[in-house]
Amino acid sequence: MPNLFASMASQKSTIRLYSGGVQMKSLVPVFDVARCFKFMAEESNINKEIFHCSKDSMTVKDVAEICKKFSPDLNIIETDDEIPNLGYTISSKKLLSTGFVFSHNIEDSIREMIEQWSFKSHDNPLEYIVKSHDHFIDARGSIGNFELTEPINLIGHITSKVGTIRANHYHPVQEQKCLLIKGQYISVIKDLSRSKKSTITRIINPGDLSIIKPNVAHTMIFTKDSEFLNLVRGERDHDKYGVTHTIPYQLVDQKKASMLLATVTTSCRSCSSTELKRIISLGESPLANNLLESPTDPYETYPLEMDYCPICHNCQLSYTVDPSKMFDNYLYVSSTSSKFRKHFEDAASKYVKEYDLTKDSLVIDIGSNDGIALKPLRAAGIRAIGVEPAVNIAKIANEKDLETINGYFNNSIANQILTKYGKADLVTASNVFAHSDNLKDISRNTFNILKDDGTFIIEVQYIYDTISTLTFDNIYHEHANYWSVTSINEFFRGIGLFVNRVEHLNTHGGSVRIYVERREDPDSSLEKFLTNEMKAGLDSFSYYEKFSNDIYAIRRNFRRNIDSLKKEFKKIAGYGAPAKTTTALNYFGITNDDIEYIIEDNELKHDKYVPGIGIPIKSKDHCLSSMPDLVIVMAWNFFDSIVEQNTELTGSGVKFLNITDLYANS
Repeated sequence: MPNLFASMASQKSTIRLYSGGVQMKSLVPVFDVARCFKFMAEESNINKEIFHCSKDSMTVKDVAEICKKFSPDLNIIETDDEIPNLGYTISSKKLLSTGFVFSHNIEDSIREMIEQWSFKSHDNPLEYIVKSHDHFIDARGSIGNFELTEPINLIGHITSKVGTIRANHYHPVQEQKCLLIKGQYISVIKDLSRSKKSTITRIINPGDLSIIKPNVAHTMIFTKDSEFLNLVRGERDHDKYGVTHTIPYQLVDQKKASMLLATVTTSCRSCSSTELKRIISLGESPLANNLLESPTDPYETYPLEMDYCPICHNCQLSYTVDPSKMFDNYLYVSSTSSKFRKHFEDAASKYVKEYDLTKDSLVIDIGSNDGIALKPLRAAGIRAIGVEPAVNIAKIANEKDLETINGYFNNSIANQILTKYGKADLVTASNVFAHSDNLKDISRNTFNILKDDGTFIIEVQYIYDTISTLTFDNIYHEHANYWSVTSINEFFRGIGLFVNRVEHLNTHGGSVRIYVERREDPDSSLEKFLTNEMKAGLDSFSYYEKFSNDIYAIRRNFRRNIDSLKKEFKKIAGYGAPAKTTTALNYFGITNDDIEYIIEDNELKHDKYVPGIGIPIKSKDHCLSSMPDLVIVMAWNFFDSIVEQNTELTGSGVKFLNITDLYANS
C-alpha cells in the first residue's frame, strides 16, 4: 500500500501528486491512510484482514481520485517535483500470498473517513506537550527520557531573544517537535482544515516537548531569552524552505505578538504556580459586552482559553485584558432583571438580620453596578456605598441617589473610603471577584477598610455548576477566574484569611456565596462543600478534560440542530444579549444568516451589534413589527420568565426554545 495521505473533510483543498508519492498542501486535516486502516482494523477486531484495494496495485493518483469522488472541491495537481517523503508500497498480490483476507475496499473506507470521521479530528489536540519520564535523580542532578514515535535524523539547535517571533509556517508532511531547554514562549497554532477556525495558544516552559501535527500553522513568540532543540524526521534544507518541508504562513504579525506578550498570564493568579494545564480553548473571541454601533465597526479579539492549576485547583483565563477596555463604559445593568432585584432584596434582609446592622453600620459594595444591592440596604436605613468603575453606570446609580464612587477598588479608593466614611461592617462583592487580575490587592484593601470583626461576602459563579450544566458560555474575558470552594479556600488561606461559611445560590446558573474573615471559625458548610468537591473530582485534571470534550460535542450538536431548525422555521430570532451570547455564538460560528436579530430588554443595547458575528440587537417593538417564527433564548437562566413576559408572541404562534436545548445530540 502506498505511503499516502487522504483528506478527511469536504472543505476545499489540494492534493499535490509527486512522481511516486503524495503531499497534502491542504486546508484540511490529513492522515496516513495506512495508519487509519490500521486503526479501523483494530476497532473492528480484524486481526489477519486488510482493506481491499479494487486494483492489484493502487497508485497515488487512484487514491486521490477516490478522495475527489467524495470531496468534489478537491483539487489534484500533478508535478515532477521531488518526493518529500519516499514511503513504500506493497502489492495486493503479495498480501494475498501471506494469507490476508481483503474484507473492505478502499473506496468505501475513504468514503467513510470523509463522511463519518472528518469532524472528529478537529477535537483532537493539534499540539500536545510531552514531559520527560523515568527520572533518575542523584546529587549530580537528574536524567529524564522522552519517547518519540519515529526516528529522528536531524536536530536543530536554536536560540531566540525575548520578544522575537519564529516559525509562522506549517509542515505539509512532518511533525513539528521542539524541546525547550531554557526560557519560555507562547505557542500559537491554527487548524488549516477550516478557514474560520481560530488560533489556539499555550505556554511552553523548559522541559516541555511540543509536538504539532502536520498541516497546522504555528508561531513561536518568546517571552524570555530561549534555547530549544528542533527534532526532525526527514529533510529540512534551508534552500528548500517554502518548497517542500516547510510552507510560510503568517499566523502572527508583530502587532498581534505584542498584544499577546502584553496580556498573557504565565502563572496561577492564586498560588503563582507555572504548571498550568489547558482545559479548553474557545478560540479568539471579542470582548463580550463591547457591543458595536455598526456591524462593520472594528473590534479586538483575544484568546479565550481556560487553564487549570493542579497545585491550588484554581481555574483561570490565560490572557488578561486591560480592565479599562471592558469596564470603563459598561452596558450591563443589573436592575433590568426582576429576578436579580429580588435576589439582592433577600440578601439585604439577611445581612441586616444576621449582622445586626443599624443606621450606624457601613456596608461597601464593590462593583456595585447601578446600585442594585445598595437600594434595599438604603431602604432599610443602612449606610451603603458603592464602588463602580463604569462611568455611565455609576452615573445611573448616583442619579437614583445611591451614593457610588466611580473608580476601580484599589488602594487609593480604599483610603478615600476610610477618610470619608470610616471602617466598614461588611464589604460585599457580588459577581465581581472573578473579574480581577489583582485578587490579592483587592483582598488586602478590603480588609484594610473592614472592622476587626468585619466580614467580606463574595458571590461568584460556581465552576462545579458551570461544568455540571455545561454552561460554558459563562466563560468570557471579564471573568479572569472560575472558582470552586476548594480553590477560593486555598486562595484566602494563602494570604492569611479564612473562609468560614459557604452558601449555594441559583444565580447565573449556579453560584456560591463565600463569607471571609480574619479569624478562622468555619461552620459545617465549608467542610460539606470541600468534601463534595473532592468526591466529584474537582481536584483532578481529568474532571476538566471531560468538560472540554463535552463542549466540543456541544458545538457539533448545535451546528447540526440550528441547520435543522433553519429548514423548519423561516425566520429565527434570539432573545437576550448578555455576555454569554457573545461567547456562545462566536464559538458556534453563528451569524445573522442563522439568527436574524436578537431581542433585548435593556435599552442601552438596542440598535447595537454583537461583536464578531454582526447580529443586530433590537427592542421588543421591532420584534412585534418583524415577527419571527422561532425565538431562541440566549439568556438561558431567565428562560421561564422571558416566556412568561412575552405572551403577545407566544399567543401569535411564535415558538420559544432555550439555547441549551440545542446542545443535545438530537
